[in-house]
Amino acid sequence: MRRHLAIVRTTALEVCSEPLAFLLTLTALGCAAILPSLHFHQFGDPSRMARDAGLSALLIVGLCHAVFCTVKAYRREIESGTLQMALAASVSRAGFFLAKLAGVFLAYLVFAVTVAGVMLTAVTGAERGGALAAQTGDVAKMYGPSLALALAAIVLPPVAAAALNRFLRVRFVPAAVLLALALSVAGACVFFSPRLAARVLGAALLLVFPAAVFMAASAAFAVRWPANAATALAGLLFAVSLPNLGDYYLSDALSRGGAVPLTYVGLAALCALPLVAAFALLGIRLFKDRDYA
Repeated sequence: MRRHLAIVRTTALEVCSEPLAFLLTLTALGCAAILPSLHFHQFGDPSRMARDAGLSALLIVGLCHAVFCTVKAYRREIESGTLQMALAASVSRAGFFLAKLAGVFLAYLVFAVTVAGVMLTAVTGAERGGALAAQTGDVAKMYGPSLALALAAIVLPPVAAAALNRFLRVRFVPAAVLLALALSVAGACVFFSPRLAARVLGAALLLVFPAAVFMAASAAFAVRWPANAATALAGLLFAVSLPNLGDYYLSDALSRGGAVPLTYVGLAALCALPLVAAFALLGIRLFKDRDYA
């Protein structure tokens, strides 16, 4: 059990240390924080632009994070030769595959919470900005302090991580990722609104389920095929499943005070669970049948 937990922890740290993972995080944060500030209309719903930008970033960039980081995590073990060392340490192939998958999912949760925190800050800023615009008759804009906190989660982490790396020899990428997470959560807490959180976070949680499916599928592909082929197969899976992703992207359901019912979130999780299990079992089967010596 300790060996499996060590694999989970090591994999999560490896993914969080990937420059690609950090670039994807910055891309998603940029979409969630900057795009809502560019709107000059409300269409009767001041926070719609902020919700759409944040949820879209969480879906599209989140799926890229799930696919690319998962494929790289598995291919690194196979191509570097460390896989043989792990399997020689009394770790079964099934246990290694599942522990690796759990570690990738843990790193994805860091990404998802970071983006969700900035999105919640942006939604609050859009709501307050819309209220101020209605009082003054001015053009609808983001509330300044909320926008500043959202942008701080983008700008400050690389600057602070660079200083930590320069003076304390702290690794740049994991430090920047963890600082972005901390600032994102802090910003969401400063302007926390239970009403907005209940509406937005349920919709954000829905997007974790397809990401988990794509992670399991990418892991199964990666243990059998090289990185380019595994990524292409994941892309093909995305194209095939695209019509069904609308069941998990429910931005329209939040319009005019709407929310995603918890029963729907639970049913969506139950629908995604068999797919995660099926791809995990496929990955274990392919992993056991392949010789990596």
